[in-house]
Amino acid sequence: MLLRTVVGAVAGAVAGAGFLSTSGVAVRYCNGGPGRAGCGGFLVLVPPNLVLWIFVAGAAVLAGFRFLRQRHGWWVTGVGGALWILLVVAVYHVTYTYLDLYQAERGPVISAATVVAASLAFAVAALCIGRGRTA
Repeated sequence: MLLRTVVGAVAGAVAGAGFLSTSGVAVRYCNGGPGRAGCGGFLVLVPPNLVLWIFVAGAAVLAGFRFLRQRHGWWVTGVGGALWILLVVAVYHVTYTYLDLYQAERGPVISAATVVAASLAFAVAALCIGRGRTA
């Protein structure tokens, strides 16, 4: 049970950090001004990037579950990905609605929350869904 949770947490942390690093590349490019080519399409790039990193986390969970002889690795991926999206949306909502932060202060909060939410989501999903193989 503990090992399943660790596998989920590590896979979520890898996916969260990867999503954050690949999203940061597009944001840094667009900081030069609103007239740069391709900066308006940033929101179009977020969903495919998120799906890519959820798939990477799923592959990591599946590999860890096979090593531990557990089942339902893809179920963990689906539930963990959905929980990750919900947690990130909740963090955005709380950050922008209730916290009185300047724009420069929001960045580190959202960056840390992205990685922590991914790790927490996949850990909870792995804890609740995975089961050992019998006979």
